Formats: sequence, C-alpha cells, structure tokens
Amino acid sequence: MTINLNQLATFVQLAEKRNFTRTADALHLTQPAVTQQIRALERDLGVTLVDIVGRRTEITEIGAFVAERGELLLNQVDTLRRDVRELAEARSGVVHVGATVTIGGYVLPDLLARFAERHEGIRVEVAVENTTTIVPMVADGRVGLALVEGVVTDASLEVVPFADDELVLIVGESHRLARRRSVAPSDLADESFVTREVGSGTRDLFERAMCSAGFAPRIVLALPTGEGIVRAVRCGLGVAMVSRIVAADAIGAGVVKEIDVQGVELRRRLFLVRRSLRTRSAAARAFADLVLEGSS
Repeated sequence: MTINLNQLATFVQLAEKRNFTRTADALHLTQPAVTQQIRALERDLGVTLVDIVGRRTEITEIGAFVAERGELLLNQVDTLRRDVRELAEARSGVVHVGATVTIGGYVLPDLLARFAERHEGIRVEVAVENTTTIVPMVADGRVGLALVEGVVTDASLEVVPFADDELVLIVGESHRLARRRSVAPSDLADESFVTREVGSGTRDLFERAMCSAGFAPRIVLALPTGEGIVRAVRCGLGVAMVSRIVAADAIGAGVVKEIDVQGVELRRRLFLVRRSLRTRSAAARAFADLVLEGSS
C-alpha cells in the first residue's frame, strides 16, 4: 500500500470543509483535480472515504478515521521537514566531539563557550581520552571529530592542524636545577621524570625528544592529567615535560620553574581529526569551522 502525501493532505482538507469546491479553492486546485486525488487515495487504501448524498459531501466512518490519523501524520512530516532544515542550517542537533586530555582540559572549554554563543540550539557531547583511545573513536564514528596533539597514522582520517603548542621542562622550587635558565639534554640523563600514561601524545613527544638527545628517560611516575604532573613536580617527586598551556599558571605563580632545554625540538601541532570523504552534519561542520578559524 502506497499513500501519497499530497492526496492525503487534500483529503484532510476535504474532511474539514465537507465541500469539494471550497477544498479546491483552499488548495488552489480545480474541483476535478480534487476529485481525482480523493479517488486515487481511495483506490490505494481500498476503502470508500467519501459518500456523495444528493449535493452533500459526507465523510464515511473510516474516512473520519483516515482524516484524523492523516492530520497527525502530516503534522509529523512537517515537523520532520522543519527539523531537517534546522539540522542542515546548524540551528539544532548534537555534535559529538572528542579531545585528548590536555586539549580537553585547557583548549576545549573556550571553544565550547564560543560555540554555545553562536549555536544555542546545538548540544555538544564531549569524550576526553588519550590519543590512542580517541583516534579510533573518530575512525569508527563514535565521535564526529576530535582535537588531538598526538601522531595520527590512520590514512582514513583527515588531519588538519589548528594550533601550536610546545612542551616545557618544569622543576620544583628546591630542585638542583631551579636556578638554571637552560640545560643541555645530558644534564637530564639521571633525572627522575613524572609523565603522562602510555598512549598520551605528550608522553610520545617527550620520549621521542629524549631519545633523540641520546638517552631513554627514567620515568618514576605516570599520571593521567597534566594537573597531577605539575603537583607531583611541586612536591619534589621528579621533573617533567608538559604542555606550556598546562604549566602556565604554575609557572606564573612561581611554584614551579621553567627551564629551557637546549637543542631539543619540543614544539608540536594540535590537530583536528575527522573521517575523510564522509557527509558531515551541519553541526559538526560548524564546530570544525570554529576550531579552524585563524589556523591558516
């Protein structure tokens, strides 16, 4: 059974007006066109919807049922059209965003606030994990896009830089290096390091930098957040290389000291990651556009 929505809408009008001429006028159709649509709908449904008694138009009992349910259906179709239009115009919907721990704690809140100002009707759901966890979530569609600082090797993903960051060496106020402005990598060979867990982009860059300087760092403690690492350094549990955006407040307050590491590349890019060659929702496109503003 196929129900033509135009025919159904015409019948709903007829059921309300109980007159073919008035129905035709309301719909800007000819009376024969209205009659043709009603008869076609009756054939499709296999029932009689209208009886003509003398010059009166009478809606049958089953016709009254079809008109009532038909009006509900047409209202739902109108709602569907409106919702689709709002989604297409980024005026409603949900966007699922992933972020690595550093970005989720220090970069994402500002982006979320700015996005909420521009798109009040769109809800953002956020997942925060380390790089090795969040990237597969993009690949399999659990999040529409993610902001990461680690290396992404999945060829199915589009990886776009949106900001710069760097790691800085921090030590506690009483540490033996606290009065130094800079150190050579060899000065760190015997240090105890506090760092992020395996799978973190920060840890990956830190370990690669130290290995390129000629030694494997001695890691005594791994913590899941930058705040925890900074606190551990303050307590004298070791030294650390963390994102500047994580350590900025503590450095500014003087509770940890920043020391330059000579000849070691600690700069990195922050990336927006999303699946390639996919139709993206207007909400996801709007969030990505906000992230990428000023990045070119």
